[in-house]
Amino acid sequence: MKQPAQPLMIINTIMTEKDYRKFLYLITFRKNKYVIPLLGLLTAALSLLISFEYGHFNPARFALGWVFLFALAVGAIVFKVERRYRQRIKTDRTGTFGSTNVLKFYEDKIATESSSPKAAGELAYNQFYAVLESKEYFIFYLTSAQASLIRKKDIVDLQRFKALIADKFAGKYKLI
Repeated sequence: MKQPAQPLMIINTIMTEKDYRKFLYLITFRKNKYVIPLLGLLTAALSLLISFEYGHFNPARFALGWVFLFALAVGAIVFKVERRYRQRIKTDRTGTFGSTNVLKFYEDKIATESSSPKAAGELAYNQFYAVLESKEYFIFYLTSAQASLIRKKDIVDLQRFKALIADKFAGKYKLI
């Protein structure tokens, strides 16, 4: 009789409300490294348009306009992130935050078990869209809009886990 495969690694992790807020800011500002520079260029272009007074360039108006427009744009994005965060916290009826998720990494797949809501599943490594690594998290994208995260502080052997991820997600793994 064939023995069931043993996991290469097992990780028990949780996601708190604080982790979810950090995750939202990460995916908003760090997932794409061009967000902040693009925002800066767009606000600079708008500021340049309003900095001309009677056909003459006004540097003070440009600088003040750029700072104001950039702050306004960042403020609007922060407002949207905070609204999304509050909405998710308010509608969480399953007790997702603070519940333990067990992830078992095998040679060809990841098996997951969640205590709240009670669920289990398996996904092959090639079914993932991407894996991102930040300072505090590993973010596993199932699609471009659906993700799950593992807190680094929940990983016992971080270097071994990084090597496993780099191997299993070659071409889909990115450090942010």
